[in-house]
Amino acid sequence: MRKIITIVVVVLLATGISSAQQESISLAVDVKEKSVLSIYGSSNIVDFKLYQPGARFIREKLYITASRQDNKLYLSENRLEIPVKDFTSTNKMALRDFYKLMKSDDYPVLEIELDHIQLSEPASGTAGNAVIDVTIADITRKYTFPVTANKKGNSFTFDLQKEISIRDFQLKPPVHMLGMLKVDEWITINLYMVCDILPEDLADLAR
Repeated sequence: MRKIITIVVVVLLATGISSAQQESISLAVDVKEKSVLSIYGSSNIVDFKLYQPGARFIREKLYITASRQDNKLYLSENRLEIPVKDFTSTNKMALRDFYKLMKSDDYPVLEIELDHIQLSEPASGTAGNAVIDVTIADITRKYTFPVTANKKGNSFTFDLQKEISIRDFQLKPPVHMLGMLKVDEWITINLYMVCDILPEDLADLAR
């Protein structure tokens, strides 16, 4: 079974475990179709976007246990595997370059693993910071992804975004047209999640 990391960020923050006395909680998460993982990049000529619907790498219904220690949150499901060739784009050249850059034949999966979530103060404007290990082409680097969240009833939206350099993974940006077209080394990873979230016992009653 594929494990998930970012969804649980959603769960923890949404149910109020960050301010409750309870040290752990079991949650039910219903992931919606609007959830998407996007990668934004640019060259000296054109910008491009690669994207993958959440349904391709996240199960629709999840049951997760979240635990709190001090001001940090830890998750029972903390690893996300993303098939590289399930990304798509309207820019076919950028998509081909992306597959080649990521060495998708040798390393078909991009891996993301959560270490913990550092909760923010209410006035900070963010829900917290997710400390995440990103593995590309068998090289792992640690990053901090700011998390923003919005709530309407039991429905929640979560946005995680971070700019990183592909050189962190010993990858070189592609060059075309005898050097006239150069892709920038910096890309922005964005995970946008839309979920319904309930404590597991209440979700069972609602069935």
